[in-house]
Amino acid sequence: MAKSGLRMVHVNTEYGKLHDAFIGIGDPLMVDPINHESLKWQDKTALEWSEKYGGKLVTGTRPAEVKEMQKEFDELAGILKGKGVEVFRSHSLRHKEEITYLDNVQKGYCNHDGCDFFLTIGNNVILLNNLRTPCRRKRVWAVRDVLEPVLKNSNARYVSMPPCSPHYDENDIYLERGDVFVDGHNVFVGCSGNASSPAGIAWLQQFLGSEYKVYTVKLPSEHLHLDILLMLNRPGLLTYYPEFFPEGLPEPLKDWEKIEVKKLATDEEAFGANGLMVDPKTMILAKQYERLVPEYTKRGIEVTSIPFEVAIHWGVGVRCAVAPLYREDVR
Repeated sequence: MAKSGLRMVHVNTEYGKLHDAFIGIGDPLMVDPINHESLKWQDKTALEWSEKYGGKLVTGTRPAEVKEMQKEFDELAGILKGKGVEVFRSHSLRHKEEITYLDNVQKGYCNHDGCDFFLTIGNNVILLNNLRTPCRRKRVWAVRDVLEPVLKNSNARYVSMPPCSPHYDENDIYLERGDVFVDGHNVFVGCSGNASSPAGIAWLQQFLGSEYKVYTVKLPSEHLHLDILLMLNRPGLLTYYPEFFPEGLPEPLKDWEKIEVKKLATDEEAFGANGLMVDPKTMILAKQYERLVPEYTKRGIEVTSIPFEVAIHWGVGVRCAVAPLYREDVR
């Protein structure tokens, strides 16, 4: 959104009216990742995939899956465009050196774009080139050359995280946007041991300075990111899985009204709290969690549900797929 010729960059909530969005693609170059220490949290099916398909193009082993993921992302992009949101899309990697980057550490190529490669807090845009799983880091080059021209004529303060070493160390500086929520000057960062690390969270607090308070949210080791277990819907209303917060919610969220989700035996994953707020009264949710729609409807939130099953099976929920640069403040 431009003002006097200058694009405005500003995100201080998860629910302010969304004006722009970066969304990934179902990339035909997708390669199943070879098993690696950083994937220890994955379920039995995913580990079997790594053993069976690791290092192979998904178009060669499960081509219908790639097409379905492309369709799911395209439908999400179309819905947002229909709601007046400006949408930017990433692309396939274009150079062999990028495609094979860190293959000697972990071969694989996953298209988890949008959310995980940059983080906007206030007018700070932080490039996240330090994802914990090595094979995922290469996708940053499919986002940078789309993101940086957009930022060129804006009020953004653009920085990059310190890159982590190709030698895996669980104590390195890791920060993934799927773990990060911002609400005013409170920032909540999930820490399961599978994505963001204490060192990454400390770096974020140091970078943001005393204007912001960063809270670490402890998560069980079988989950990846905070945004599959918690969602901030509007001021004073949140959705969460209480069973997965062993130490409870951070102090600023304890008095909020709560919509509780429980993992059912029929749920392959716990992604019921991974919806996208387009504004405080409008939401997009994966179709397999339509059981929550009545809870939102009675609170005046209109829900559009979309198929997102394949994307979720690859670890990409609706919120995961979208990275905003500008949301209106509602405070």
